[in-house]
Amino acid sequence: MTDVQDKPTLSFDDKNYVIEDLEDTARYIVAQLQDLKRQEAETSAKLDQIKVAAEGFTQRLKVELEDDEGEVAEGEFTQ
Repeated sequence: MTDVQDKPTLSFDDKNYVIEDLEDTARYIVAQLQDLKRQEAETSAKLDQIKVAAEGFTQRLKVELEDDEGEVAEGEFTQ
């Protein structure tokens, strides 16, 4: 017989529940919450990637604009 400690459990409101002993609806909700946590972590990682990419493009634009400061655009007159 498998010991209760070996079974996946859920801690909720200071109580522990063996997941396989829960009603179908409760197990479904637990699965949904687990999936939402996974999505939250993935979204957070994606947001970090977006922020770093935006910072990189901002720096590239800064370099491009600094490089162009001394150049005269074609057809432009200077005095």
